Formats: sequence, structure tokens, C-alpha cells
Amino acid sequence: MPRIICAGLIAADLVFDVAEFPVKGTKNRATGSHMTTGGGALNAASTIASLGGDASLAGAIGDDASGAFLRKKMADRRIDDQFVSTIPRIPTSRSANMLTPDGDRTIINHRDSALIPCDFALPPEFQFDAALVDTRWSEGAALIVKAARRIGKPAVVDAEAPVAHAAQVLALASHVVFSEQGLADYCGGSDAAALTLAQKRLGNWCAVTRGPLPVLCHDGRCLTEVPTYPTTAVNTLGAGDVWHGAFALALSKGCSENEAVHWANAAASLKVSRPIHDETLPTAAEVDALLGSGSTQSREGSQ
Repeated sequence: MPRIICAGLIAADLVFDVAEFPVKGTKNRATGSHMTTGGGALNAASTIASLGGDASLAGAIGDDASGAFLRKKMADRRIDDQFVSTIPRIPTSRSANMLTPDGDRTIINHRDSALIPCDFALPPEFQFDAALVDTRWSEGAALIVKAARRIGKPAVVDAEAPVAHAAQVLALASHVVFSEQGLADYCGGSDAAALTLAQKRLGNWCAVTRGPLPVLCHDGRCLTEVPTYPTTAVNTLGAGDVWHGAFALALSKGCSENEAVHWANAAASLKVSRPIHDETLPTAAEVDALLGSGSTQSREGSQ
């Protein structure tokens, strides 16, 4: 079973179902609400565990009720939390999420600066088959990425805005996957030209996820479009995190980048088709079944 370490943001999400996004200065009533897990690192680790991988999590939570809630979720999902620090007298990172009937979401997150562990240490030998880090904790991410690259393991960065402070992590990684917002922050746009510029700057394999649109990938030689799987989205919250977890797991199994992107696209498609109150994550059998139900063709072009 591949073992993957995920490092970065860990949060408690309060989700509100709303008919439409609120107008400034108004009071609005939600049709539903509930608390769930959030943060790219925790969501990705949860995905890896659901897909059959062995997930370890690195980051920090506060010593409060939200932190206890998240610790229980980690245990329930069989996530190794030995690298998750609890910071006394600091609130756990939390997000307010508004979800509309079309599945679109708006997120407001607060994370105290003290929730950046300063005493994080990995074992002397890197014990993982891949690493997945985000740009929320650049110091820890750099340490983990260096350790993974030192022994030739995949080191994936979830590049979400702002990314400028994590420039070292981006350059060290084997794979950098931008969100549209992250790529726009780094290169001023989220199209093929911007991705090509990012790849030239970094020199590693780069991609940008674009919701239902094809994922753009650049390996230094050519640009490739990998189509997503048609679905009716009812909940896009955490879809990118599911994508990154599935992608890192596929790479750890020896899949090519193209195969890993197809697998991640399928996992994310299954995720967004499930309502917000359904916290079950895709399994490997479900992803493989979707992949086997129909073929898609990647399109390449010289750049």
C-alpha cells in the first residue's frame, strides 16, 4: 500500500446551503448547514485513504473543540496524525463556505499565523512513496519536498494563491499543479500561455486544473489537454483537494503523468456529483469503473 504524506492547511468547515450568493449588507437564511473537514492537506489525505492509500498528515490545529472534531475525523478515516501539532491557546483554522444549488462555492478562511509549526521534523529517512504539499506552509513544504526528491520520490505541490512566498517549494517540486487562481497569481493568467510561462520558469512538470474544463499539462516539451468526465456538479467544495490526492496516489503507484491526471479527473468527477451532506469519498473501485465506462483522448500541441 503506497504511503503518502500530505502537508499544509487543516481546517474545520462550516458549510451553508444558500439559494444564491448574498448581496452585500443583507441578511440571508440558509436552507441547511453542517460542520465538516476542510483544508487542502486534510481533504487530500482523506481522499488517499478512501482510495486505498496509506495517508499521513502534517500541519497544525488548535487546542479547541474544532481541533478535537478534526482529530476524531482523522482517526475515523485511518489517517496517521503523528505529524499534526496541537497549538495551545490558538483557535483551529476555520472556514465559512457558501454553497449554491449549482454546486459552486465561495470560501472565507481564517488561520492564525501561530498555526504554522516551527518545530516540525521528519524522521531521518524519508518513509513515504510520495509527498503532497500546499503553499500554506512553505517552510514545512520545502523540508518535505527536499526529502522526497532526495530519494527520487514524487513531490507534488498544490499551488493555490498566494504562491509568491512559496517560490522555493515550486522550484524544488517534481510536479506543480496550479488552480486557476494560483496560476493567475504566479503568471498573470490561467490559460495555456500562462502555464507555458510557469513551466519555463520552474523547469518541472506543471498543470492547471480548471473545473469542468480540460486539465492543461506541460512537461517541458509539449502542452497536453486532458479532458474531464461529464457530470452534474452539486458540490464543488474540496474537489481540487480530491484531485490532488488522487493524482499523488497514482504517481506513487508508478503511473505516468497522463494516466495520473485521468485518474484524478475521474475521482474529482465522482466527488462533485455527491451532495454536500454525503461525506463519502471516491473509492479506487469507483474510479476504475468510471475510467472503464468510456475513453477520453488527450490533445497535444507543441509549445
